[in-house]
Amino acid sequence: MVIDNIDKKLERLGFGIDRGGTFTDVFVVYPNGNCKTFKLLSEDPQNYIDAPTEAIRRILSEFTGKEIKKGELIDVKNIAWIRMGTTVATNALLERKGEPM
Repeated sequence: MVIDNIDKKLERLGFGIDRGGTFTDVFVVYPNGNCKTFKLLSEDPQNYIDAPTEAIRRILSEFTGKEIKKGELIDVKNIAWIRMGTTVATNALLERKGEPM
């Protein structure tokens, strides 16, 4: 997918992330207008602590050509924006899985 009307001044990455109870969906917009989507398990403690951070780490490593090790601070200079949403709390309410009050 390519976004044709993207601001040509965009020189950094844009991220749209939706963290759900099972999967975290990731949408990335590259400076040239190309887009990429992929999924990660929202919880995978053997491989990463936080799915959104892991997604950003993977894409930035690919984009810069430099490995960003797990746990290393992420330099945000190559990130234009991050839009993040979650359905975890809403699902817990709807499924009545929260703590009783």
